[in-house]
Amino acid sequence: MAEPVSTTTGTSTAPGDPLVGRVINDRFKVLSIIARGGMGKVYKAEQAPLGRIVALKVLQPNYNGDSDPEFHKRFFLEASLVSKLTHPNTVTLYDYGQSSDNVYFMAMEYLEGRTLHRLLREDAPLDAGRALHILVQACRALREAHRHGVIHRDLKPANLFLVRHDDDPDFVKVLDFGLLKRTDETAEEALTQTGLFMGSPKYMAPEQIRGERVCAATDVYSLGVILFEMLTGKVPFERSSSVNLLMAHVSDPVPTIVEVNPLVQVPAAVEEIVYRCLAKRPEDRYASMDELIAAIKLASASLGRPLGSMSGEFMHSLSARAPTSGEGPVAPVISSLPPPLPRAPTPADSPAAQRPAAVPMSVTVTAPSSEPRRSPLFMGVGLFVLAVGLGVAIRLVAAPTSPTPAAAAPSVQVSLDSDPAGVEVLEGGVSLGRTPLRSTWTGARGNPDTAHTLVFRQAGYEDQQVTLSGAQLSHVAHMRPRVTDVPPMPAPVEPAPVVEPAPEPARVGPRPARRTPRTTPRANTPTGYRDNVY
Repeated sequence: MAEPVSTTTGTSTAPGDPLVGRVINDRFKVLSIIARGGMGKVYKAEQAPLGRIVALKVLQPNYNGDSDPEFHKRFFLEASLVSKLTHPNTVTLYDYGQSSDNVYFMAMEYLEGRTLHRLLREDAPLDAGRALHILVQACRALREAHRHGVIHRDLKPANLFLVRHDDDPDFVKVLDFGLLKRTDETAEEALTQTGLFMGSPKYMAPEQIRGERVCAATDVYSLGVILFEMLTGKVPFERSSSVNLLMAHVSDPVPTIVEVNPLVQVPAAVEEIVYRCLAKRPEDRYASMDELIAAIKLASASLGRPLGSMSGEFMHSLSARAPTSGEGPVAPVISSLPPPLPRAPTPADSPAAQRPAAVPMSVTVTAPSSEPRRSPLFMGVGLFVLAVGLGVAIRLVAAPTSPTPAAAAPSVQVSLDSDPAGVEVLEGGVSLGRTPLRSTWTGARGNPDTAHTLVFRQAGYEDQQVTLSGAQLSHVAHMRPRVTDVPPMPAPVEPAPVVEPAPEPARVGPRPARRTPRTTPRANTPTGYRDNVY
């Protein structure tokens, strides 16, 4: 509904705004404006008597409702549905209603941070691990919404807000369900005004552009565009006009990540997620957020950065992060293992740098007590045991060890091309990417003895299927245009034979004389003449 004025929660006093300084419904005192849009505004307000700072979203007082007579109904639908969403990655709604002077409002949690749109303008492209961490949180929020039968329909970086939550600087809050739609909504119940454009052209799914039924896969497509932008710094389609941009989403093949930004290197597992999310047909995408979350977890594990099962859990390297300005010192991570023994620093280029660390040992120091003092014999034995332990640790540090070479994991080099380029490659119904496809497969897929049945698919062309195996998978698919079915031509009808009439027999004898009609007038005829007789 509203675009942020300042993504770092900056506010404006807006002295000319009629709502600043007012108290809405005897509870919310409007302090300042923080965001505005074509149909509404978002204010910073204080809720009484709690003294809680909230974000107050209101319908524009001078909004022309004649052009959208169902807007007020949609406003309350949004509020009632968002109030049922309780996931930590969804913005929390505290209250909503209508004041005595017809001011429609929703009181939501006040967030301090920045939108993903602002982050991409400053730091794009993001590394694959960080991009997946942001994406999976949005998926979890949308999973809850989809279970309530709600499709967002306007996912974009400006509607993903990033806040600091404990040690996570990229904790996601999904905003603005103002364009939401119920999956069970019939044509008679639809709240979208005919001809009203809903959504953002850069992130809209093809079926949404065509005005067809939306589903969970519609939000999956938008998330695919967002992931593409996080990895490359650019959206997959950029056109000179909105109409051309929308038509590109409907019919143009998705460009490869290397084509858009040759400087980035994205793992093959992450590329698979991008291209499957961006499939033109909804049935070719992930059918639900659960499927997409499972794919993200597998890709993250392949990167060595597994995601937690709960929202906000992420493998951060706290020891490598220095405190930012205005931030206190980072709390140390307390481990259950005792600290290692201190040793002298070793130059990085010396052989000792490659030696294993010392075996950790702990020494317990007890405070003096009123118990009787131990005999010197026990103290001597204790010191002897401690000295032996230190000697063993020093020997372990000093003893050189030869590293055991690890067995190389089997892998398969993949090089797939097509004429024309940009053809989608699938295996078992799962999209592997688009040609030209260069990748290295490992794990179960990297076994050279495994036969891979690949399907090359492109709109307007016949599918090409090929089975490849070995350590090098190389193939060039020459796509044949699909021939439109034409009804068979009717069989030619042979013309009927022409029958010549038989000649008349020759007359024998003289031709009879022709009678001359009588034309003598007769008095009793109506015309005054006699009938002609031949």
